[in-house]
Parts: sequence; structure tokens; C-alpha cells
Amino acid sequence: MSVLPYRLVLSPRLAVPRWLRAATLVGGIAFGLICCAIFLIAFGVPAGDLANQFILYVFGNSAGLDQTLTRAISLTLVALSVALCLRIRFWNIGVEGQLWMGAIGATAVSFYHIGPWFLRMPLMIGAAAIGGAVWCGIAAVAKIRLRADEVITTLLLNYVAYLFAQDLLYGRWRNPTDQFPVSPTFPRYEQLPTFGGWHLHYGVFIALAATAFCWWLCRYSRFGLLSQAVAENRTASRALGIPVARITLTTACLAGAVSGLAGFSIVSGEEHKLTQFVGNDYIFPSIAIAYLGRANPVGVFIAAIAVAGLYTAGDSLKAFYQLPDTVVVTMEAFLLMTVAAFDVFIRYRIGLLRSQPKAIRAKAVPPAEARGTGA
Repeated sequence: MSVLPYRLVLSPRLAVPRWLRAATLVGGIAFGLICCAIFLIAFGVPAGDLANQFILYVFGNSAGLDQTLTRAISLTLVALSVALCLRIRFWNIGVEGQLWMGAIGATAVSFYHIGPWFLRMPLMIGAAAIGGAVWCGIAAVAKIRLRADEVITTLLLNYVAYLFAQDLLYGRWRNPTDQFPVSPTFPRYEQLPTFGGWHLHYGVFIALAATAFCWWLCRYSRFGLLSQAVAENRTASRALGIPVARITLTTACLAGAVSGLAGFSIVSGEEHKLTQFVGNDYIFPSIAIAYLGRANPVGVFIAAIAVAGLYTAGDSLKAFYQLPDTVVVTMEAFLLMTVAAFDVFIRYRIGLLRSQPKAIRAKAVPPAEARGTGA
């Protein structure tokens, strides 16, 4: 006899309605938040304080909201970079390196006083975009010409960009006034303005413009349609005459430029100089946000705000309850794993089938087949 009266049956879905995708994403996030709550309670955080830390402080308090929205600017840009590459199955793990090169490009314009003062800000934006685009373009060319794995090349280029920044900060760009490894502070006309007394700066408009442009590019442009074909099947796309190499290189350069703009927003809007820690800890959050947003630019923007709120709540929890620094990363991992696990409901239809006893299955064998078996 069968041990269980029912067995689980997975049948692939031929079509997935939009409401099911949305419901699966919401369900995965909700289950992940429940796991995060259990995790924090196990660390000694009172259950009654969770709502205060995650909702009231993050979004209902001016200081928490200011910190959340400011952090969401750079998170949105690096996650958009990952999402653009994911749409053509190009795995961009090098957002930190591209961010560093964008920050270096913007700082170079300031340090060498390139252009008149009233053009300094546009020149810094352009230099940051070019720096990030070139850095991601190197990995794309290596993939196209040498068939190098972009996961390895983009990851290694992170360290090259970081060490290049350290060489500049400990060398020619070191602040001469105090000899600390930071660049000289940008003058006022090279700093992004802020909203009143908040730390939130005008870089939010860069993030909104980048989100709108990426959404239009992916949804309505001919380039977005060809990119979708390349993602589905590169060999078939090449046979149909679609310029796969050109689309790969263009997408990588656009993604790198967006990451470079994140570097500009940090050095011009937050730090007002190049420091040693501008591009740290962006790889995992960018991948998590891109996945939570389903590589959709609008979804990425919303997910970036949510993850930024998670960081703000984590900072508060670390201050009040002396929790370790890994708490926020662990909560991100919970959310990512639960959303990924809930994807099974999108790909498969789940059903229960009554298991038949062995005796019944034996009777169901046709007589001719049974005689053949016996012979």
C-alpha cells in the first residue's frame, strides 16, 4: 500500500496571467517579511517594536524617510544597470566597478577644473556616464570577441576600479589640507542641491529620469524588442540577421553608464568628494533589487525604495538593540530566497493526485500484458 494517500503533481504552465505574477511576488515578499520578523524576534527584538522600526520610523518619520529616499537613489541606478543586462542574459556583477569609475570620472572633472564653472555639473555627469559605460563595455567586448564569461570579467573589474581609486586617493588626489585619503571637497556649484534641510538631493531626478528612459527603452522601443529576441535565443536571432553583438555591447554600455551615474550622485550629492568607501557593498543589493523588481524598471524603482527602507530600519535596529552588521544582509537573503521559491507557482501548476494502492494498479494491467510478463 502507498504510504501517503495523495501525491504532489507539477505540470508546466503554458501561459501565466499577470495577476498570478503579481500575487506570487506579493506572497513571496510577505512570507519573507514573516521570516525576517521571526529572525529579529529570535535576536531579542520585541515583536511590538517591529512595526515601529519598519513602518513608522522608515516612512512616518522625516529623518527616516530622508535617509531612505537618499539611499534609494544610488540603489535604483545600480539595480537598473543589473536589470538592463538581465534582459539580454548578460550577468553584470560589476556594478561596483562601474560606480567607482563614474565617481572617478566626475571627480576628475572637478579636480582638473575642466570647463567653465557653469558647465561643470553637466561635464561631471557626462564623465561619470562615460566612465561606467567604458568599464562595462570592456566585459562586453571580452564576451563577444573572446567568449569570456562576463560573471568573471565584471567581478574582477570591480577590484581593478577599486584599486585604481585607492591609488589616486593615496597619491595625486590626496587632500593637501589634512593629508587624508580623500579628494578635495567639491565647490558649491559642483554639488547637487538638496531639498530644504533634508539630505535628499536632486539626484532623485536622475534616478527618475533613468527609470523612465529604461522603461521606455524596454517596453516601446525597437531596441527593446530586439533585446528580447536576443534573450530568448541568441543563435536564432543571429540567423535572422539581428545584430546580437551590437545589442550586447550597447546594452552593456547603457547599463554601465547608469551605474556610473550612481557614482556621480554619491560624490556630488552625498559625500561632496571622492572617498575610499564610495562604491562599497552594492553588488548583492543591486542583484536582489533587480530580481525583486523582475527586471522591470518600474518594479526596480519600487523595490529599491523598499530595500533602502530595509537598510534604514537595520541601522535603527543596530543602534537600539546592538545587532550585528549582517542583520540587513540576512533579511535581504530571506526576501530573495522566498521570492525565488515562490516562482514555482508561476512556472508550474500544482495539484494533488490520489495514490492508487498496489493491488488496484496490478488489476489495472491489461491481461495480454500480464500474460506476456509471466511468459
